[in-house]
Amino acid sequence: MTNSASSDLGLRERKRAATRQAITSAARALTAQSGLGGYTVEEVCEQAGISRRTFFNYFPSKEDAVLGTPEGLPEELTAPFIDGGSPDAGLSETLLQDLVDLAVAHVEGMAVSRAELLQLKEALATEPRLVMKVMQGTRELEEGLRRLIAQREGLLPEDPRIAAVTTIFTALVQRAGPEFFDPSNTRTYRQVLTSGAETARAAFAAFSPLASTKEKP
Repeated sequence: MTNSASSDLGLRERKRAATRQAITSAARALTAQSGLGGYTVEEVCEQAGISRRTFFNYFPSKEDAVLGTPEGLPEELTAPFIDGGSPDAGLSETLLQDLVDLAVAHVEGMAVSRAELLQLKEALATEPRLVMKVMQGTRELEEGLRRLIAQREGLLPEDPRIAAVTTIFTALVQRAGPEFFDPSNTRTYRQVLTSGAETARAAFAAFSPLASTKEKP
């Protein structure tokens, strides 16, 4: 690729990012002010300086525009996560920390600055049902997360250890979401999720091994 072509590609990507941010910012401001039912897509377009067609090229609905939902987990996040594994050694010691890092990066993809994050939290305070949409997206990612962990650790997705880690971590993420987006919260998402994950890790570490169950005749 020539320098000119690379520059043109970079410019297009910056323009797309700026348009996406303008749509999201307008949708969040209008939601915080009037709720989702208090404005139209056309009003978002007017504030963002775009056409209705452009809006739907970026987001399928006002809800998605407010959340600025990333389209799945990008390769720049998943590749380092996979590379951090230790195939043939069972579950790697850094798996929990790397899962937290992955989840934090995913959430930060919905708001790339402190001002945008504050705007998102204000919109969710007006429309708390959007938090459930965030959680629904998390549930939809669970199966993909299971495959991702399995690939990282060199295990089959059906391995019970993979299933246990995925189920527990997904539950921690679902719990951290409402706590983080609560208007009274002052902690970062990383602090909220890390606290929950460390509590779970310490709780399970404190248990004695379970006795084997014997089948009754």
